[in-house]
Amino acid sequence: MTIGEKLKELRKISEKTVAKVADDSGILPARVSFYEMDKGIPTIQILQKLAKGLDCTIFDIIDEPLGRKKDKCIHSKICPFYQRELKEMEK
Repeated sequence: MTIGEKLKELRKISEKTVAKVADDSGILPARVSFYEMDKGIPTIQILQKLAKGLDCTIFDIIDEPLGRKKDKCIHSKICPFYQRELKEMEK
């Protein structure tokens, strides 16, 4: 999942429009859409603002191996992101 896909998913979960996220984060609506469409990668400062607008943390946006597939990631056996998935599957 890309950052843009994750932003869009979090926005839908929070039941907010692009305009509402923009207003709550202090970013222009066009900029929120820009990042949701993966036309650019937001800086840390912008991610912090987006997280505020989405009522989440920056880690909720980036806490996963973005764009990686388990079968293609050489670190999948030690990666904490995949380990979390494995623990959940074992339950």
